Amino acid sequence: MARIITVTSGKGGVGKTSISLNLSLALASQGFKVCLFDADLGLANVNILTGIYPKKDLGHVISGQFNLNEVIIRDYQGIDIIPGSSGIQKIADLTRTETGTLISAFLDLDEYDYFIFDTSAGISSQVLSFCMASHEIVLVATCEPTSLTDAYSMLKVLSRYGYDSPIRVIINQVTSGKAAKKAYAHLKTTVNRFLDVRIVPLGIVASDKNVQAAVISQTPFWMLFPDTVASKCIKNICEKLVFNAVSSGDMQLELFWDKCLRFLEKHRRPEDFLEKDPAQPSGDKTAEDLQIKTALSQMESKLSLLMEEVKQIKMMLQHPKNISPETPSPPPEPREISIDFEAWMEKKYK
Repeated sequence: MARIITVTSGKGGVGKTSISLNLSLALASQGFKVCLFDADLGLANVNILTGIYPKKDLGHVISGQFNLNEVIIRDYQGIDIIPGSSGIQKIADLTRTETGTLISAFLDLDEYDYFIFDTSAGISSQVLSFCMASHEIVLVATCEPTSLTDAYSMLKVLSRYGYDSPIRVIINQVTSGKAAKKAYAHLKTTVNRFLDVRIVPLGIVASDKNVQAAVISQTPFWMLFPDTVASKCIKNICEKLVFNAVSSGDMQLELFWDKCLRFLEKHRRPEDFLEKDPAQPSGDKTAEDLQIKTALSQMESKLSLLMEEVKQIKMMLQHPKNISPETPSPPPEPREISIDFEAWMEKKYK
């Protein structure tokens, strides 16, 4: 059995995949056997960050063309990676035979200590199925108001469906400890007032120019810049994750997939996850419009993320000396950042 952790976010561009990947590598460096599941439909961010572009994915497993052991990427910097890609979209409409094939595929998989699911951004049936099936969720947000609003929207849907385990929060791209504390405190206060879910702080990841250098190099910053401030933050988060497991404990992968697929079967319609507007007509046309809106929203999020990454890469390329792995220049730690600010938050809310 493994600790199954779903890493998610309310919107794109908050660095969710970067945290999933580098946290997986940090756990592996502690001697744990880790598998990272790239469950981001459409834009395979793990591919971008690692330079790995597999020709086989979960979709080939579901269709019976390959078994899971033929698809999995073995021992990338000490971790295994399962490329989800087209298979993530397919799981919402599996036949009984395909459902059996998927669950059986994971019965033959190696035993892992940690199984990390890196989901798509936003609220979709696939993302929610992974979250609701997991004992542990890590929600990534930034200090930006739009990110906090979208994180709250995700928490609101999870509350509506009765998720009852503590949800851990990472504040990413932090420029000051004061801003991170304020952002988390605001989210915590709003959640406590309106929602029936509990959030707890897991940590912060400081804004760090070496993170973008690592993106350009297609090498995780944990490997390329082990002493940079972002890596120190990931190390702190890793240690807290290891020593503070949720009470539910480990879970068998076949049980996880059974819960995941049962949730999808019951709540696969896109309107299930959106606020109902009594002024709107019901029926197939409404469902179709909601599907289109959901797809457009996801596309907008992906395009926004790509444009931001292109902008940052252009800036880095104008100063190539900053991206040399041989002679990295670690940035000074931003003012007011305390890497274990989460301890401060825990004291504040006890």
